Amino acid sequence: MKIFRNYTYSWWQIGLLKLALLSIGIAIGARWYEVFLPYFIALVVFGLVFGFCLLFVSLGQR
Repeated sequence: MKIFRNYTYSWWQIGLLKLALLSIGIAIGARWYEVFLPYFIALVVFGLVFGFCLLFVSLGQR
């Protein structure tokens, strides 16, 4: 059984994936805000750094 293999998705399937992850993130944030509140700044910094890293890699592949 191969778990890791290449997949090809269309633009609307990626959009659904992003909406699903956003919905899960909002649900977790709304329910467990007391747990994540002390780490808010670190989570925002990590999110921005990783987001810019992915953006740089994505734009560099053109």
